[in-house]
Amino acid sequence: MLIDYAALTHPGRVRKNNEDAYLVNALDGEEPQVSGPLRSRTICKNGLLAAVADGMGGAAAGEVASREGLAAVAVYLFGHWGRLPEAEVSEPLLIEALRGAVEEASKAVLRWSDDDRTARGMGSTLTSTLIWNGCAYLAQIGDSRAYLFRRGELVQLTTDQTLVHEMITAGSLTPEQARVHPQRNMITQALGCPTPIIPVLGKVALRRGDRLLICSDGLHGEVDDGRLQAILAQAFSPRRTLELMLEEALKNGGRDNITALLLALDDPALLLPGQGESPKVVDPDSPDSDVKASLMGRLGRMLGSR
Repeated sequence: MLIDYAALTHPGRVRKNNEDAYLVNALDGEEPQVSGPLRSRTICKNGLLAAVADGMGGAAAGEVASREGLAAVAVYLFGHWGRLPEAEVSEPLLIEALRGAVEEASKAVLRWSDDDRTARGMGSTLTSTLIWNGCAYLAQIGDSRAYLFRRGELVQLTTDQTLVHEMITAGSLTPEQARVHPQRNMITQALGCPTPIIPVLGKVALRRGDRLLICSDGLHGEVDDGRLQAILAQAFSPRRTLELMLEEALKNGGRDNITALLLALDDPALLLPGQGESPKVVDPDSPDSDVKASLMGRLGRMLGSR
């Protein structure tokens, strides 16, 4: 699949260190370059991994956490998915590999924290997507976000794992109140947590003309969804679009590190969206999921052969 993309990261106006990081990796065996220079276009036979991580922990610990987490995801996915022969690849294996990659990333951050006393308690968010076979496969930990823009409509694909989101769900807080709540940045899951994490996975079918935005809360916390949608609607190049978003975030305060990835999915092999077709995230763990059914079928065959 042919994809045009851009990325940027900025410390913001308040923070001295930039603890955010991003990664775009074609899972072709090349060493992952975290927050490194990007090729403008790529053909990704085994899938394209795009991810953003927002580190925490003070001093340089947060920067290490985000970088180590992203590198671990890329290495695990290549070893358990990217290097598989084409005849062996399947969606259930991809889902298993994606879940395992997030769990391994959390262990990698925790190991680093245990080995370095100055880094104790460090952690990181993770929002990643693997583009493969006309779909985006999502994995979420924390409050970085993935959005999809299609024909003028912006849809948030991920759900924030935060205290205020739980309060909104419980009905004790409105979304408007959540934006200014003093505990709005308190996340309920992070890479590096000493207790097991539960990555939230999802799948969305892509259409020609889609724009996939992945960003840290330094962007979506300063620029509301309506303004992000308006900037995307101007149909500039991915790089120029991100520059406009960064300008907006800095103008609104730039109180946190700001990182964003934007993928333009214009490959002719993708289907055009149907009239009024909105992006829909499918939970691969739901009882009616094709992925879930396939995994259960494999488990049943394994048990039956014993």
